[in-house]
Amino acid sequence: MPKRSLMDQLDQAVSELLATPGAKPQSENLELLALLRIAAGLRELPRENFKARLKSDLERKSSMATVAEPVAAIRQAATPYLTVRDAASAIDFYKKAFGAVEKGRLADTSGKIGHAEITIGGSTIMLADEFPDYGAISPATLGGSPVKMHLYVDDVDGFAERAVSAGAKLVRPVEDQFYGDRSGQLADPFGYTWIVATHKQTLPFEEIQKRFTDMSKAQPTNKPAVDPVPKGYSTLTTYLVAQDVDGLLDFMKKAFAAEELFRNGPGSEGGLHCEVRIGDSMLMVGGGAAGMNWRGTPLPSAFHIYVPDCDATYGRALEAGGASVDEPADQFYGERSATVKDAAGNTWYIATYKGESYKWPGAPTLQPYLHPRRAEPVLNFMKRAFGAQELGRHATPDGVIHHSTVKIGNALMEMGEAHGPYQPMPTMFYLYVADCDALYQRALGAGATSISAPQDQPYGDRSGGVRDPFGNQWYIATHIKDVSM
Repeated sequence: MPKRSLMDQLDQAVSELLATPGAKPQSENLELLALLRIAAGLRELPRENFKARLKSDLERKSSMATVAEPVAAIRQAATPYLTVRDAASAIDFYKKAFGAVEKGRLADTSGKIGHAEITIGGSTIMLADEFPDYGAISPATLGGSPVKMHLYVDDVDGFAERAVSAGAKLVRPVEDQFYGDRSGQLADPFGYTWIVATHKQTLPFEEIQKRFTDMSKAQPTNKPAVDPVPKGYSTLTTYLVAQDVDGLLDFMKKAFAAEELFRNGPGSEGGLHCEVRIGDSMLMVGGGAAGMNWRGTPLPSAFHIYVPDCDATYGRALEAGGASVDEPADQFYGERSATVKDAAGNTWYIATYKGESYKWPGAPTLQPYLHPRRAEPVLNFMKRAFGAQELGRHATPDGVIHHSTVKIGNALMEMGEAHGPYQPMPTMFYLYVADCDALYQRALGAGATSISAPQDQPYGDRSGGVRDPFGNQWYIATHIKDVSM
């Protein structure tokens, strides 16, 4: 049996002590014995004469005319309680950024904070370090928070400027709102978003509703001149980065009959950019090549690839220079599969579905496959940032996620927590959406950091980039015009 904590032992021993009047504290644990002696000394309190005197005082005071102070005037009826990673640093940040005043903190010998209270503008906010064993998990662990804080301040523009200089990120610029506030949104370094506002105009609710309705009607409904997702692409495309682009393309052509559709370079980092089709799926490939002074970093990934004949494709992949990880075998979930790793470090889960087709109904030829250390925070981030839908998962009773299928737009990807030879490989993705600016801001609000703000590109896309808390890069794009390549 696992060893019981000192707190559990103390709780049981005090209960036994109180249940037996006159019992003496006993324990072989000297630390526990010292605490029990204190409990024994407090057992008989309060004394009878004190209780009688207190009763008399209270009865005398109750005969006087008094007006009870509302609870809300003594303390907030509802108080936010934030769980953060490194509460001490969070308190320092809130002091610098938001002018917070610390009321007090309770910390253990290591400095980890179990409870603290600060005030911002007269309102109390409680916070503590995360304690995962007790269910107290921070946004840093979860990959973001669905909760936003709202602050009313006297000067929202000056407040936001001060917060940004202290390390906050401006998620939405400060501007006048239809409901009478001037507001913006800030992201703190600990995973929370703060709506900061100055109230400018008090309006009846009916007027606010009217303004909202009029604003909604005024939104342009014209169809874009071009499809925001280019022909042949889906919402999500993996971007592989390799030291030897030509070597990787040669492997994919021989193993999977890949078709190279486009090549361009050198780019800003001195390398190539290529676009490849495998079956019904697109793949982007960039990096170095012979004679090029490429200055990038390789980013391999993993894929589930569906083929008509797993064994034959596995054989071609080995002939093309791949290394076997798992030989072809029938799986309990209805596939025959094998695993190969190419010279660039990419892992290919080669599979044939044993049904009417060689693919599961609705499955593309190629699905990216992530192996995070913990899948839940990554899934939560993708749901908040990109509106991802989890279609299903296989997990153990203790919460280890062995497999999950996720849908983003019209694209699918898979995920299973790292184990054995399958370790995390931060991956680069190209994400086509209807409004890249809006999704870029949404991703920042979900906990991502900016790589580049959205801007129009010469190849016909408007795009910006973010990095999620787990190291994956997401280039969020909207196709705005067709250009000759």
